[in-house]
Order: sequence, then structure tokens, then C-alpha cells
Amino acid sequence: MASAKTRAAEREALEGLPKKERQALQREFARLHREEEARRRRRTRVIVRSSLVVVGVAVLAVTGLVIYNSIRASFTGPLNMLSDGLLFSGDGTSTTAARTAAIQPGGQPTASSADTSKVLAVREYVDYASADTATFETTDGASLQSYVTPGYATLEIHPVALDGDGSDSTYSTRAANAMACTANYAPDSGLAVHNALIKAQPTLPEGGLTNDDLVTLAQGAGVKDDKVASCIRGNEFDDWVKDATDRARASIPGSDVTALSTAPLVVVDSTAYTGPLDDANAFTEFIAKVFGEATGAGSGDGSGDGTGTDGGTGTDGGTGTDGTGTGTDGGAGDSGTTPAG
Repeated sequence: MASAKTRAAEREALEGLPKKERQALQREFARLHREEEARRRRRTRVIVRSSLVVVGVAVLAVTGLVIYNSIRASFTGPLNMLSDGLLFSGDGTSTTAARTAAIQPGGQPTASSADTSKVLAVREYVDYASADTATFETTDGASLQSYVTPGYATLEIHPVALDGDGSDSTYSTRAANAMACTANYAPDSGLAVHNALIKAQPTLPEGGLTNDDLVTLAQGAGVKDDKVASCIRGNEFDDWVKDATDRARASIPGSDVTALSTAPLVVVDSTAYTGPLDDANAFTEFIAKVFGEATGAGSGDGSGDGTGTDGGTGTDGGTGTDGTGTGTDGGAGDSGTTPAG
């Protein structure tokens, strides 16, 4: 639309012209106005389209960032499992879980540290769908955990899904995710949830427990945080479960076994237990042997002259299961005790 100044100039130009010339000039002015209006509309469309493109790019950028963060979060491991396991230790009266950062996408686990000259460092790789895992835990789980509270041992539980495919379609993955959710939001309840998952294994329905069942199981084990329930139902850490399982299949660091092939795998200090899963005495003897080697505590074999580095002599040098040497003259060695003694 022409401005007031333009219209005034046109009127001045028309004054004094003959009719035909005035009409011809008016038509020319009209044509120029139409062309200018067309150019104005084109400029407006370009500006609007450019603005829409800018807004669209901004929206896509924000959406992309949200998607990226969502995907990135799905590959972030649970809190308190920087080693791919949840570590428990005791102070003589109670057992608590260690607090750690989470493994970031593309990151690698950081091994937990423990002074193995003073305590046993026990790592247990468990698949909650495995009958063998349930057999070992039913036989030895309680005694193993009893070493933790008084401080004889630390226990690090590594949930894996050996029959998992990285999705929530397998019970192994769902159960391991439930354990990871507990570690992330209620770590000190980890042992209770672990024990509940073990207890449930022998009577699992076809296909295992659903996520709703797992929420009920966790709540029955004392977990009241609603974030744990949401995490279980949302399969928040199923990507981490796959990654952690793949890492264990590739390597078991600090162990005399190269990789995980079956569950359970129990590593005490750096030695894997290879004895029967249903023999409590065999596992107790294994624990005593490893503890003795780690601390330098041991017992004589009943032969020789009955002398030891700290005194304690006798004619027969006999030894007891608690590592206390005795002889016929009443002398006693103090070679030490083990958690199993």
C-alpha cells in the first residue's frame, strides 16, 4: 500500500494533464503499486518461512537433545555399581552398601578395593533365573552373608542375564534390572531384594515374574521408595544389564577364571570356587583355605616336632580345625582363626 507521501506526489503529477494522459499515468501508477505490493507479500512470505525454519530448527534441536539425553540415560549404569556389582561390608553390627558413581555410556567398570590381608573380598555373579544359583545360595548364602556383618568379608553381588538378549523379554534381564533399580535408589536394601529373588527362583512361573510381580517382591523385601517401582516397571537399566553381562562374559578381572560362562560364579579374593554347589562343608573348607592363604594364618599338619614360630610345643604337634595347635605338654600355638572356624 502506497504511503501518504507517495499518493500526494502522484496527485501533483496528475494535475494539469489532459484526460487521456492522466488516465494512462494513473494506470501506470496502479501497475507500480501492484508490483510493489507483490514484492512486499513475497518478502513477508520469505520472512515468515525463515522464521518458521528457525523455530523448527530450534524445536528439532530441543527435541534432539531430549532424545539424546533419554538415549544416553538408558545406557548409564545404576548408581552404586561402578564395578558392575553392589558391594556390601559390615561394621560389626550392620551391613551397608557402598556408594559410588554410575558407569557412564561407553565407560568401563572400576574394580572395588579391599584389603585382602584383613578381609575376604567375595564377588558373586548371579543369574536369578538360574537353578544352580538358587542351589548355591540356598546351601551357602546365609553363611557367606554371616561373614559380612562382623567384618570378616565383603560381598559384591553382580547380577547378570546369561539368557538375556538386552530386552525385558527374559526373566534374567527383568530380575537383574530389579536388582539394579534397588542399588540405584535403595542400595542398603540390596541384600534383602537379592535374597527374595533367590527365594522366588524354585517356584517361578513360566516366563518368570512380571515387572509388577518384581515390584511386589521388592516391596515385600522392605523397599518402599516409589522410584524403585517406577524403575522396575520402566526397565530403566535393561541396557546396562546387557552391557554388564557382556563385560563379564569377556573378562572377570582379578580372578583365576578368564570369563563368565555359567552362574553362579563365586570369586574369593582372586580364586574361583569350583566345588559342588550343594555341599556346605566343601565351600566352608574353601573359604578357610583362602582366608588362611591371604592372612598367613594356617595350621600344622600334625607331623614333626610340634614347634611353631610363636612357641607352642608338644610331642605330637596336633592341630584343630580352628587353627589352634595343641600338644601333649599343653603348649598351644596361635596360628589364627578363619571366618569359617
